[in-house]
Amino acid sequence: MLHTDAQIEELDAALLALPPESEGMLASQFDGFVTGVLLCPEMIMPSEWLPHVWGDPELAVFESDAAAQRTVAAVKAHYNRVARGLARSRAVYEPLFDENTRTGEVLWEMWVAGFEEAMRLRPDSWLATVESGDPDVEPALPLLLTLHAIQAGESDMPKASIDELTEQAPDLIPELVLTLNRWVKGQRATTGAANLPGAPVRSAKVGRNDPCPCGSGRKFKKCCGQETVH
Repeated sequence: MLHTDAQIEELDAALLALPPESEGMLASQFDGFVTGVLLCPEMIMPSEWLPHVWGDPELAVFESDAAAQRTVAAVKAHYNRVARGLARSRAVYEPLFDENTRTGEVLWEMWVAGFEEAMRLRPDSWLATVESGDPDVEPALPLLLTLHAIQAGESDMPKASIDELTEQAPDLIPELVLTLNRWVKGQRATTGAANLPGAPVRSAKVGRNDPCPCGSGRKFKKCCGQETVH
């Protein structure tokens, strides 16, 4: 098991600590987002992707610096778990999907929305996957984009095809992730350029004079380290 129930609950609570008006990510969307960051053929540093997690930086207000520290730690811990799973010799990936508690339906749409947001950080880099010459890898990205179009209500596919892909998506997504991961690890072996880190993203305590981990560019004490912070 890649994530324990306690770890998922901790991540949920940390992200829910952000005010709704900031439009920060929830757990399933964040899981898709960090997966996209890790699979991107080009390196993306935490200082660049973290601000996307919080949403509007002016509205992402934590109750205290302790709450800010807990949220950053939970976010980075999840990133590291996903990274370790993908970096194994026999990679493991378990997407976080929401579930309709009334019907039992698996809700994969927010995961895909998060993955697509990560892709937008380096859109040109992803073209390498569709030009890879690998018959398994080349269709992976178009399939994920097709799922995103369905999620966004922008697909022009026949309803029967949409319904079929919607049903297949929970099983299809982890397969596509592992296919892309295999290709990315091969590229990393030859070029050294990928986001599957040899060392984890650290979540040690942030000094009050250090740059804020939210990516604002301000010192922690002037940002997420204030009594009422953002």
